[in-house]
Amino acid sequence: MQDRLFELVALGPELRDEAKRHGKGINESYLLVHHVLSRAFQEDLKDLPKENLRTHLSERLQESLRGCAA
Repeated sequence: MQDRLFELVALGPELRDEAKRHGKGINESYLLVHHVLSRAFQEDLKDLPKENLRTHLSERLQESLRGCAA
C-alpha cells in the first residue's frame, strides 16, 4: 500500500506539467494538481486503478481544467 502512496506523489510533477501545457500558470497548475491528488488520497487506494493510474489522474485533471474554463 505504501508504494501506491509514493506512486501518487511521484505523478504530481507530470500532472503539473500537463496543466501548464494547457495554459495554466505555475500557481494554478500546482493548485489543480493538489485538488486532484487530494481527492485521490481521500479514496481507498484499493479502489484506484492498478494499471493506468496516470491516465486515471490525468482524466481527473482534465475535468478540473474544464471546470476552470467554465
